[in-house]
Amino acid sequence: MENVKITILIKNKKTLLANANICMETVSFGRLTIKGMQIWQSNSYNQRLNASVNITPPTRNAYGKYFPVVFFENPEMWFVLEKIIYEMYCKKQTEEEVNIDDIPELSNSNS
Repeated sequence: MENVKITILIKNKKTLLANANICMETVSFGRLTIKGMQIWQSNSYNQRLNASVNITPPTRNAYGKYFPVVFFENPEMWFVLEKIIYEMYCKKQTEEEVNIDDIPELSNSNS
């Protein structure tokens, strides 16, 4: 996962806590960036993150309803990415420097 960079942009607007941008190098297409992942305060407890937070892919509003514009075919990989984004968000809150290789979920997903 050394080719992945996650940037957290703190928002603190009502329930929107932050946005996350994910940049990764691909073999076929070069650098690919997904902008606008959303980190939301939630009334429901997220057991995967052990917090009342939801993380969602970027969405677009159509006819008063929001639809995701990025879809993860493998839900397990979404859960890994969700946890990494949340870890990065927590670190950003304390302004600590984060090395993505220090997050255990990434080490396990490379094996």
